[in-house]
Amino acid sequence: MSKKKPAKKKSTKTTRTARPAGKTGSRKTAAKPASGKAAKKAASAKKKTAAAATKKSARGKKPVKKGPIKGRPSRTATKKTQAKKTAESTASRVTTKRKGVRRATTTSGIRSNRTTRKLGRSQIPIDAPLDIVFQNDQTAREAFVFLAIHTIRELEQFEPDELVRRLTSPAKQTVGRIRKILAMNNRSLHDDEVFAMEFKERLAQTHAMK
Repeated sequence: MSKKKPAKKKSTKTTRTARPAGKTGSRKTAAKPASGKAAKKAASAKKKTAAAATKKSARGKKPVKKGPIKGRPSRTATKKTQAKKTAESTASRVTTKRKGVRRATTTSGIRSNRTTRKLGRSQIPIDAPLDIVFQNDQTAREAFVFLAIHTIRELEQFEPDELVRRLTSPAKQTVGRIRKILAMNNRSLHDDEVFAMEFKERLAQTHAMK
């Protein structure tokens, strides 16, 4: 028997017909999406260009100095005033502490053993009249009349030596006048002839000069 030859399969390939130029088909082919690495590179390139542009703009512009606002003190002035206030407060604290130390060292622990005596409460008012207080002493009242003193207040203003000087000066003057009058009349007190002779010589000299 004769063997049958296998039948040849027809090729299913279809030939594409060329389309004329200038005419587009009704169907549009969709663009393939870009890969992830390409998108990242594009984003980094955009960032670099933007940063370079900002740097150039910053170099071209000059910085504007802000001046102090009128009516408000500058920061340096406020800092100086605050520093002065703190220095003054610390100095005052130091001085007060030193004062306290000085007082403690000079006064504490030092006490005199002497007991201070006082006269006590006065029994005569300060404006009491001297005639009533010294009514039993006539010579004292005459001295007060001579000194023109009337109250205790006025009497306490004098020292003892001053009272003696004021009371004895008129007595000395009266004694001097007595000696001169006796000498002019060739007389003298007891053991006072030397003074009488000297006084007469001085009188003669004064008369001769005239």
